[in-house]
Amino acid sequence: MIDSSDVRKLNLNQIRSVMWRGGEHTKQSMALEIGLSSATCNTLLNEMEENCEVLSEKRQLNGVGRSTSVFRINEQYESILCVKVEINSDGHRKLWIEVLSMLGNRLCHEKRAYKKLDAETIIDRIIDFTVLYSNISIILVGISSIVDNGVIRLSDIPELENVPLESMIKEKINIPIYLAYDCQYRVYGAYKKYKYEKETLTLFYCMKNVLPGTASVSCGKILKGKNGFAGMTGYIPYGMSFDDQIKLIAGGKGSHVISHAISSTIAVLNPDEIIFAGNVIDNKMMEDIFKECIGHFPDEFMPKFRLIDDEVDSFYLEGMYQLAIELKNTIEI
Repeated sequence: MIDSSDVRKLNLNQIRSVMWRGGEHTKQSMALEIGLSSATCNTLLNEMEENCEVLSEKRQLNGVGRSTSVFRINEQYESILCVKVEINSDGHRKLWIEVLSMLGNRLCHEKRAYKKLDAETIIDRIIDFTVLYSNISIILVGISSIVDNGVIRLSDIPELENVPLESMIKEKINIPIYLAYDCQYRVYGAYKKYKYEKETLTLFYCMKNVLPGTASVSCGKILKGKNGFAGMTGYIPYGMSFDDQIKLIAGGKGSHVISHAISSTIAVLNPDEIIFAGNVIDNKMMEDIFKECIGHFPDEFMPKFRLIDDEVDSFYLEGMYQLAIELKNTIEI
């Protein structure tokens, strides 16, 4: 059952959802926005102001009448830590760290390269940033691996294979953490940027010297599968070894292999759109893949194809930000 404290949390979360979109709000405008009474909104906004979560000032609206309190989010109150762990085609490891405000504004950006990047190094940098930014209230980590209940699997970075990274971070840091396959953040960011709500969007991500894979969002939900393995199209039987598949794609002759993966995705998910990113596929290859796929499906069942390589990093960060906002508004009832 939902008790009064749960109702209060739900009401607070509704107000926060509006405040995190930015802008200024009165108790009356907030009440109209979320469907609560002005009295309830006034009480909760005043509590948030006492906690420094929001700021307010008295104003005469339209220059006439009695003054009223106008509220806006306090960007100094809390922030989001975004951590990206990657490996490039040359085998160099990269650790990207971004600190965002609750409005999504970038407060800090750091990028470091490593010859070896183990869990201890990642955790040490996370700790460093939680000290620098004591108002961090949630941590999101993206990694080029499957995340199976907090454990790294099928990692492109060998020293992270089978590492229980989530539990290791939780042992050192008492801040909520979300750990996921990096492409899930990318596709979720694109989904939000394109303002999809009920559609299905698939990202096909293909880098040289790495098995390609997909990630999908359907009806606003990331499709993860039982072990986070959903979308690992590099493991579809192609009648060749993983190394041969990687070499074929890296050499620019893998359109048939890729079209096989895309056809399987179309048949299983029937997405509205498939977006392509990575350093393998260009517009010419994407057109070739489309031609191969359309030979298997009626035109009306083919999704839209789009190349987004120049935007993929911004989608990554957008996905992290959007998930952080949603996770912070999740309560157990």
